[in-house]
Order: sequence, then C-alpha cells, then structure tokens
Amino acid sequence: MQIKTYGSVTVVINPEEQETSELIKDACPRALQIIQEKWGLNVPKNCRISVMTSWWKFIFQSAPWPWRLLLLDTMPFWYFRVKRTWPYSAGWTQRFGKRVAVGIKPPRLLERSDKSIGARLFEEEKDVKTKIRHLTCHELTHACSAHLKLPMWLNEGIAMMTVDRFLEERTVRPDTLDLVKNYQPKGAPPTYRELSRASREAMAYHTVRGYWLVQYLEAKHPGLLKRLLTSPRESWATENEIAKKLGLEPAHLWSKIDDIMVAHLK
Repeated sequence: MQIKTYGSVTVVINPEEQETSELIKDACPRALQIIQEKWGLNVPKNCRISVMTSWWKFIFQSAPWPWRLLLLDTMPFWYFRVKRTWPYSAGWTQRFGKRVAVGIKPPRLLERSDKSIGARLFEEEKDVKTKIRHLTCHELTHACSAHLKLPMWLNEGIAMMTVDRFLEERTVRPDTLDLVKNYQPKGAPPTYRELSRASREAMAYHTVRGYWLVQYLEAKHPGLLKRLLTSPRESWATENEIAKKLGLEPAHLWSKIDDIMVAHLK
C-alpha cells in the first residue's frame, strides 16, 4: 500500500486498484478547497479515503483496532442495514470516533451497482474518470461535515451541490423537481436509518428534496447555510431557524416547503 496525504487526509493507494486510487488522489485538493470556501468546513484531523471493494473489508479495515471489537459485538444492530444499502451505494463515509473513513467503489463495482435510484436523480455520466471524481467530492463533503451530525436532507443537499461546483455543471436532473412536487405524503425527512428501510420512490424523493432545498436556500439567502454549518447546533434548531428565515412556522416547514421551492426554481 502507498500513502498520499493532503493535510490530515490520508489517501490509501491500493496497487490492485491503482487507476481508481490515482483518480481519488487527484480529486482531493480541489474538492477540499471548494468545501472549505463554500461551506466553511475543514477536513477532519484523521480522515482516510480508499477504494472500497467490499462492505465488510471497508468497515473493518478502516476502523481503528478498538472499534473492530465493538463492531463485532454490535453487528446484529447494523449488519442488515449495511447489507441492504450496499447494492445502491457508490461511496460511503463512516465515522469511527475521531477517524472518518471514506470508501469509493471502483468502476467495475459501480457498473454492477443497482442504478434504479441514481439514474432517476442524476444526469447520465458516461466518463468513468469524471464519475470517480464526482464520488470523491461528494463523500469528502460528508467527511468534512461528519462531526456536525447533520439531518439527512442537509447532509445530502450540500454534498450534491458541492459536486455541481466541483464539476462546474449541474449533475441532478431538472425533472426531479416534478418528483418533489408530486410526491405524497409530505412530511419531515427521515433519518438515514429510516431511509434505508424506505421504498425506492421515497429514497429518491427525500434525497433530491435535500438538493433542491439547498439550492433554494442559497438562492434566497446566500450564506445562510454556511453560517449555520459553522455554528453547530441541534438539527431541530437549524430547521427552526430556516423556517423563521422563510417566514414559516417550524411546524409547517415540511408540509409547505416543497410547493414554495418548486414554484421558485421551476
């Protein structure tokens, strides 16, 4: 194994996955710069990023030794959720105490992944090198915000918008606004654990809803999210402040926000 570092980011270069490892390495500096400039987020002090070829190896090889014993003891509580989400996942970010581990699937596994959700959300990207760079930027955004324990919608929304900035083009399909508009029932976003048990339609809706809400907030109140991200608070407090800024009662935020942002963005 070779190691390349960018500040506190360690890129593990696997000789068996050399090409993918090099693409990840090359994407890191620009991605981290955009994340810092756009959201005010800094890289964790202990961040490890590598090619991910199996969920089992990623979790246990990325975790510090004391965590490996804990993971074995608690496996019944997380095994089925991880196994259920693996086919859909192109990259993962996992926090093990002070360490944040990022895994990116290589092209051959991306090709075999279940694309039923991704194809509905994202513009088609045929260039595999661009895809790997896209995923690296997305997951590094999660890594830089891991300490904040953000709500799912905001965590995904800022990561997807960061990728747009990184690639200098919109990566989300514009027709996903119709999904946001038409999906029922309207309600508060789920946690990641709840999302993993949801239908594909619900997964697609709640993921892309976060993206469009971040777009809307950036258009209406530039800098609001950066301020909230750099002043950590509980999720409910973040959402209450957003509702207040939009002139909504917090209790009505999630029942009304879809129609408001779709009308503005369409």
